[in-house]
Amino acid sequence: MRIVFDAYELVPGQGKSIGIYNYAKNLLKALVQVIDDKTEIFVICNPANIADFTYEHDSVTSVVLGDTPGKFLRLIWIYGRAAWILKSLKAEVYFSPKGFMPKHLKLLSANVKTVVVIHDLIPLWYAEHYPGYFGHLEEFIVNSLMKSSVEHADSIVAISQATANDIKHRLGRTENIHVVHNGIPITVPAPRPFDKPYIFAMASQLPHKNIEGILVAYAAYRKLESKPLPLVICGVSNSNQLGVISVKGLDDATLHAYYAYADLFVFLSLIEGFGFPPVEALAHGTAVICSDIPVLREVTKGYASYVPPTQAKVVGEKMVELLAQTPSDEVKRERMAVADSFTWLACATGVLKAINS
Repeated sequence: MRIVFDAYELVPGQGKSIGIYNYAKNLLKALVQVIDDKTEIFVICNPANIADFTYEHDSVTSVVLGDTPGKFLRLIWIYGRAAWILKSLKAEVYFSPKGFMPKHLKLLSANVKTVVVIHDLIPLWYAEHYPGYFGHLEEFIVNSLMKSSVEHADSIVAISQATANDIKHRLGRTENIHVVHNGIPITVPAPRPFDKPYIFAMASQLPHKNIEGILVAYAAYRKLESKPLPLVICGVSNSNQLGVISVKGLDDATLHAYYAYADLFVFLSLIEGFGFPPVEALAHGTAVICSDIPVLREVTKGYASYVPPTQAKVVGEKMVELLAQTPSDEVKRERMAVADSFTWLACATGVLKAINS
């Protein structure tokens, strides 16, 4: 079986796409370990990502295309070049880890099987709630590609049951959808990053990450607590709010140190396809408050405290409640065990099953 793994448009360190980049990198690394000797993988990459998508393996060939793609080269790839490359490689399977696939793939390769990973339908959510937020042209291109990919792909890999349900309810597809959870690499934390007890939170300036919800909830907590802990927020610029400390650009070991030594982790995103941060915090035994949305209940498996993300008073009261508790070692072990089933080998096995189905 000849699989084309399309990593051409992925560029390391690019804002909102970094999660998909890391997904593709980790998935490919695990796929190399689970394929048999009858499977060949041709990885389409670019000069910027070749270090992460090249393997010394008899069954893996990296195909490096000339330039790191900008918007113009991406459009050429989407609307024609990908189809030509697929034909030239005599692919039997086209696999996209990116959330959509290029157009016209079967025009030149009628028998190729197309498999696409759908991480989430967040772009459709933005079109409903913040139309034009990323620019009307980008919104149109991304949403039309996502819709056509869901409609025309032979198989879909959804990274959560919540994403599969969203595909069904928003776009009407129910056939050949395979739920395959992400892997979660657990990083050994660096030394304690902050010398006092603290609350840790993760957000960004993107509206769906709900930074305002976190800040207002923290203000509500401070009103209820005579000796409030400081709030360290990762991913946003400096805040002038009392008690708030902002950090950005953390390496993995430092980020996991903030998770591991926090007295409480808070994550109030409005929509997610999976939701890494709450599971990463649980993996260190840390208490978690997160949004009461289906996907976070799914991936945290009941070991977080769930709150309405826009009700500051409720969140503040829950923060006070959890910080007053001293969890037992057994509770911490149960939290840590949540991440055990989310491995990249399990993810790769599930993706390969979807490809072969």
